[in-house]
Amino acid sequence: MKPHNIELIIFDCDGTLADSEDLNNQATADILSAAGYPQYDYDFCMNELVGKDMTSVKKYIEEKENKKLPDDFIQQFIQLVLERLHGGLKPVLGAEMAVDTLSKHYKVCVASNGERNNVLSSVRAISLYDYFGDDRIFTKSQVLRGKPAPDLFLFAAEQMGVDPARCVVVEDSMAGVGAGLAAGMLTIGITTVSHDPEQIRKDMKNAGVVHILDSWPEITKFIQAL
Repeated sequence: MKPHNIELIIFDCDGTLADSEDLNNQATADILSAAGYPQYDYDFCMNELVGKDMTSVKKYIEEKENKKLPDDFIQQFIQLVLERLHGGLKPVLGAEMAVDTLSKHYKVCVASNGERNNVLSSVRAISLYDYFGDDRIFTKSQVLRGKPAPDLFLFAAEQMGVDPARCVVVEDSMAGVGAGLAAGMLTIGITTVSHDPEQIRKDMKNAGVVHILDSWPEITKFIQAL
C-alpha cells in the first residue's frame, strides 16, 4: 500500500493533461456566434464556462436568453473540436512525464466533463492514450450529473476498485475541484495553463482547495511525498 493510503490518481483532461482550453472555448464561442449570440465571446467562455459540460453550457445559455439553441448545438461543437484537433494539440507542459512517473506507482485514470469522442481524441493526440485506454477514460456521459457534482469521480473510483478516500484528483477548473472536494478526495488544483492564474488560485482557495500548484513537476513531487 502506498504512503498516505493513496492508490489512484484521477486526471482531468482539458487544461490538466491537454492544453485544450483555448481550443474548446474558442469553438464554444464560434458555435454560439453562429447561433446568433456573438456576445458570448472567447473571454466570456474562458471566464464563465471552463469546466462545464456542454449539456450544462447549452442549458445555461438558453436560460440566460430565454430561447432554445439549435438541437444539434452539442454535435456542432463536437464536430468543430474534432476538426480543429487535427491542427495539433499539445499536452500541458510536464504532463507526459508526470503520467509516466505516477503510473509506475499508482493506478491512473482520466475523468472529464468533455464529450467522450473529443476526450478520447485529445488523449490520443497528446500521446497519452496507452497509459489509459478506453476503459480508464471516464466522461460525463457515463453518469447522471457532471462536475461540479461528485458523480463522475465517484464512478471512476468505483470502476477502478478504489475507495474515494484513497484517490487524488488533479483539476484546473472550479467545477473540477468542486467535484473532487464533494467526492471526499484529496484535490489538487493546477494553474499551468490558466487564463488568469492569480484569480483561479484565489477562487480555488476560497472553495476550500488546500493544495494549489503551478506545474506538473511540483504536483508529481507533492504526490510522491504523501
